[in-house]
Amino acid sequence: MMDNNFKGNERILHHSLPVRLFHWCLVLGFLPAGFTGVILFFRPFGEAGMHLAMQVHIVGAWILMIACTLFFLLCPGRVVAFWREVFHWSKQDIDWMKVGGGYPQKMIFLQEIEVPPMGKINSGQKMMGIMVFFGTLLIILTGAVLYFALPPVPKASATSAPANAVKNTRAPLMGFFTFCGGTAVKSNDWLSVASLKKLLSPLSAIR
Repeated sequence: MMDNNFKGNERILHHSLPVRLFHWCLVLGFLPAGFTGVILFFRPFGEAGMHLAMQVHIVGAWILMIACTLFFLLCPGRVVAFWREVFHWSKQDIDWMKVGGGYPQKMIFLQEIEVPPMGKINSGQKMMGIMVFFGTLLIILTGAVLYFALPPVPKASATSAPANAVKNTRAPLMGFFTFCGGTAVKSNDWLSVASLKKLLSPLSAIR
């Protein structure tokens, strides 16, 4: 039953404190780690610049790893709800993906087409969520290997083919997810700036 005492400018709690802290840590951890990871891959600066990039990269990586670990341990219900949402696919999702959610037609040809109805998130957001989940897991695991396992081993082993393979895999991954994150924010419907503000803000206006 609707409460008629609400006014148009009243605000309610939209996201709990753990969720807001987690996403702020993702912003403060992943973006610095992602951009500096690309810098470490291409090495465009001198020794001092690369050393600074490495220090920023390590701090960002620690923030990201701690935030993901704590959120997984302290908010398992939200994690399971996320998994249930992004891994549940139906024929509507397949049909949505076939037409790209109507975005190519809308953004390139300025045409509106009929798309299958979606729930809380659309199929593109589900795909992005799956990539971010497994990509972040891979980045954290390979980063832990590079940080904890490589320093004690001999220099010859640290520059071997397996070690270089790990490092060469990480940077493109971080660059890809950094690009996808920027593209998603720029897109009107995938993840609008207004939606991001709602996610990072404790209160949301009642509509």
